[in-house]
Amino acid sequence: MERVSFRRWHRTDFGTQHPSKVIQPVCTKLLIGIAQFAYLFYDILFIYIPNVFQTPYQTCPLDLHTDAFHGSRASEINHRLVEIANGEAERLIREVDARERGKKTCVVGLDWRFELEDLVEIVRCFDDEALATICKVMAQEYRQRGGGIPDLFLWHPQERSVMFAEVKSENDRLSDTQRLWIHVLTGAGVRVELCNAVAAEAKVDRG
Repeated sequence: MERVSFRRWHRTDFGTQHPSKVIQPVCTKLLIGIAQFAYLFYDILFIYIPNVFQTPYQTCPLDLHTDAFHGSRASEINHRLVEIANGEAERLIREVDARERGKKTCVVGLDWRFELEDLVEIVRCFDDEALATICKVMAQEYRQRGGGIPDLFLWHPQERSVMFAEVKSENDRLSDTQRLWIHVLTGAGVRVELCNAVAAEAKVDRG
């Protein structure tokens, strides 16, 4: 279903005269949620907090998937959210990429196969405050918010706009986590569409 919807959005060009770019379903959660968060909060992920790093081989602090993550770093997280809301996301991503890509550092959420310029282009298309809102939710509830992000993500470099699309079959329903993400995104002013996929009737030639 996602691939059919993918082709539809690719043909309709996101409702504008410029070609759109679409991230396929397998990449949406990783690229838009977790990967961007890892870039933008890299230093905060590895800030010293007692007992959260027990080996030098950890890809994230032990408390990342708990409520303690945000509480232990509230000041640093809030400062970073202000930076993102003020348009500093591109700078933060470029700094981390320049420092870590050559070493292919293993960090939760980072996949070095993604091109830097794609990540930067996506950040440029987001409203700064909307991106900060998404990051705030991830910082507060990383474990719960790792799922439920809509299936497809579209962005327009020329229009500097983004859109998410959730694809459902005729008998499928939104989960609670999907509803929460849609609420967060639309509340931040990000466009979200629900795509209902209906199977076409198949005709069988018996001649």
